[in-house]
Amino acid sequence: MTTNDESLQRQKKIVEILNMLHQGGDFDEAKKIFNDTFDSVDVSEITSAERQLIANGLNPQEIKNLCNVHAAVFKGSISNDSATPALQKPGHPVATMKLENLIISSLIDDELLPVLKKWQQDGKNESYLTRMRKALADLATIDKHYTRKENTLFPLMDKYGITAPPQVMWGVDDKIRGLIKHANQLVKQDPLPDKYEIETAIEAACKEVTEMIFKEEAIMIPMLDEVATSLDWQMVREDEENMEYTLIPKPIMWKPTTAEIEADKNKDSSEIAKELNKMAQNLAANQNLTAEETVPYKKDPALAAGAQDLAQAQLILPDLSQAAVSFTSGGKLSPIEIEAILRALPLELTFVDKNDNVKWFTGNPNPIFPRTKSVLGRSVFNCHPPKALPQVKKIFADFHAGKETVVTRWFNLHDEKFIYIQYMAIKDSQGNYLGCLESVQDIKPLRELDGEMRRPNQK
Repeated sequence: MTTNDESLQRQKKIVEILNMLHQGGDFDEAKKIFNDTFDSVDVSEITSAERQLIANGLNPQEIKNLCNVHAAVFKGSISNDSATPALQKPGHPVATMKLENLIISSLIDDELLPVLKKWQQDGKNESYLTRMRKALADLATIDKHYTRKENTLFPLMDKYGITAPPQVMWGVDDKIRGLIKHANQLVKQDPLPDKYEIETAIEAACKEVTEMIFKEEAIMIPMLDEVATSLDWQMVREDEENMEYTLIPKPIMWKPTTAEIEADKNKDSSEIAKELNKMAQNLAANQNLTAEETVPYKKDPALAAGAQDLAQAQLILPDLSQAAVSFTSGGKLSPIEIEAILRALPLELTFVDKNDNVKWFTGNPNPIFPRTKSVLGRSVFNCHPPKALPQVKKIFADFHAGKETVVTRWFNLHDEKFIYIQYMAIKDSQGNYLGCLESVQDIKPLRELDGEMRRPNQK
């Protein structure tokens, strides 16, 4: 059994190795020091060491830049003493993520890369090119895996103050999407480009996908397991229900047992959360942000610390079937009617309050951009990938300053939809800013209209 002194010495040595790498030290030497010192290292020791480096003033961008180097040093020697038993629970979000990763790894190692080599050796065999194109098309569906992660797990990390890793990981997700798209474009060209150009593109995409699988399973999931409760995971699973999966069918519904919920009552995440929030504040200082921007999660009474409080809130909700909301313009509607009307609109609405936190969304079936319950109460700035953040911040800054009232965007999405987005500043009768209403709509069918239709079934 490891004593406290031994743990401190191990932590000190890991920090020393990481410092060496960040100061430009030789990779092979760092790897040798690690191998000479450790038989294995727990993922929690690595993440704690990285948090210590950031807390001591290391620019978090350096963690991002050398993340793959860290993975390479420790790869093959990582244990996970705190591994969640969720891996053996069909339908649990962690089990689902790992199953997808297993299929993706097999797609890369057992099909895409071997076929790429065979095609290079015998480019006249059309079957190899066909299989390569099919494998790349399958790999492109990893977008569903990343989209679920970004809309269910990132908000959960954000809730507990783990705000830096999601932003870093989201940026890499987008990079991977771009690499896969580029490889797909190359193999579809006629005539085909140089075979070495294709090889470079495919291998670059596969390398980044493989590294991301390692980061998800050896870093992100164990980090979440330190703080998340079984009721947190239940909310994630419920949010997943209307989302898509990568190369697997929809999993069975998973719910925690009474015993698991009871066991969570003894789980104290407060000290870990304090440490993570301290890290986030240091991140803020290093990136010239305010602490509020970096740790934006504010507990609403109805959206308190997780699904348990939400479940309790649901128990005391009044019967709304007989209630009615009166409108100043005239007429009354029940809350049930209001929700049904909003969900029936041919557009998706999201309201961000005056504090820039997501407060409400319509919950349309088959949304263009997924929205999950876990996003409620979350800063709008943490709901976008890093590349979009400057634009989003400008929109909201201009709304607060009164410089803009409506901002519009439109673009093609996967050559399947033409997306039209409006951001509208919402104000009360006295002109006070209440928040922002975002409207998202696929207007491709509208752009294709021609002539007139004044009667049903008119030709």
